[in-house]
Amino acid sequence: MTDVIVVGGGLGGLLMGAELKRRGAHPVVLEASGKPGGVARTVRDAGFLLEPAAGSVLLPNPDLTPIFEAAAAVFDPALEGARTRFVYDRGVLFEIPESPRFLFTRLVSWRAKLRAAREPWTGAPPPGGEESLLDFFTRRFGADVGQIGANLMAHGVFAGNPEALSIQAAFPKMVALEAEAGSVVRGAMRRRKSRPKGTRRASVHVAHDGMTGLAATLAAYLGDGFRADSPVTDVARDGKRWRVTVDGGGHLGTDAVVVALVPGGAAKIVPDPLAALLGDRPTAPVAVVGIGGPSDGLRLPTGFGALAGPDAGIRALGILFESQYAGGRAPVGHELTKGIYGGAADPEVMGLGDEEIVALMVRELTEVTGSPVRPSWTRVVRSSIPQYPIGHAAWMQRVDAGLAALPGLHLCGWGYRGIGLSSLGSEAVRIGSALDDWEGR
Repeated sequence: MTDVIVVGGGLGGLLMGAELKRRGAHPVVLEASGKPGGVARTVRDAGFLLEPAAGSVLLPNPDLTPIFEAAAAVFDPALEGARTRFVYDRGVLFEIPESPRFLFTRLVSWRAKLRAAREPWTGAPPPGGEESLLDFFTRRFGADVGQIGANLMAHGVFAGNPEALSIQAAFPKMVALEAEAGSVVRGAMRRRKSRPKGTRRASVHVAHDGMTGLAATLAAYLGDGFRADSPVTDVARDGKRWRVTVDGGGHLGTDAVVVALVPGGAAKIVPDPLAALLGDRPTAPVAVVGIGGPSDGLRLPTGFGALAGPDAGIRALGILFESQYAGGRAPVGHELTKGIYGGAADPEVMGLGDEEIVALMVRELTEVTGSPVRPSWTRVVRSSIPQYPIGHAAWMQRVDAGLAALPGLHLCGWGYRGIGLSSLGSEAVRIGSALDDWEGR
């Protein structure tokens, strides 16, 4: 008997369990594999530290910071280079500094900048229903800036197609800014002014021991509440309570269950008709390519990384300069970078073998940096990223209606309301608050 059972010990499930414990509950997190963390497993080899999934987070964060503090998770501020970003387009590596100087970038024409500057006074109303990321950006900022902005956000976050992604589902905060102030820029300025004085601005941080270390810290905070090698085969109603079946481990009774699995995984264990809704949800295959080597054979610009613009002419969606913004990612005298390939924009690249895709990145990194690349260490990690196409927001409404008919059952993870650590933290707090209210009735 336990307050809440969380199914899935990836970062979503671990953050959910930690938030519940922080609130005074007694959660049990069941993980099918032998280790916590799910896809967020740090690769450590030959002195290099490669994060195939999320590698950094903006802190402080109103949802994540209290969880991390309760679990005594340690994060290090990123190096100064994290403040500078690049866009590679038309054969040029454009610097996009985090300051008003970005207005002078040659990435777009002055005519395009002037059109984008009129955004606060652009009265084009949103269409009825869901809108694509590209259509939203074009409507608000004009064709040129809209195309570049939509491509960068689609590739940088979802490895997705800006014409297919739903702005309401993929970037709901931007839609909220327009809804609140009639303008994305005015809404952002209004929120910035409303921040209490003395509030520290969020900046890039990295987990001190990598994401695998963060997962271990969260699992340790849960203590006996984290159980590895516990694959769940069924989640079913048992009177007014829930019965969770563990393969080879019998049944557990609980008041509430949070299934922290991707929709396809959740569909295998939750009751119908909810299971039928979760079925096949779109994902984009990605290959994360890590390249390391001595500094004289891997000359990286000082910065966070470079996203590929719509006219980049390369197959990489983005290249992160890992050792330039995060300490400890490479041995002394060495550098580490990683490239993101595939996604909804270029799924065909996934047909290449590991050696071929490494060779592709070496060629493209040489082109982007303007310096020959001579790696001494490489690694390819293949995975997938959930996609939020037009229709996703409407699908989530149906999912929420299905959950409303199953009191005490909740879903969280990257397949529903956002990807990235900040979204997982928001979901943990949202569900934690819902369980507090539900238990109080």
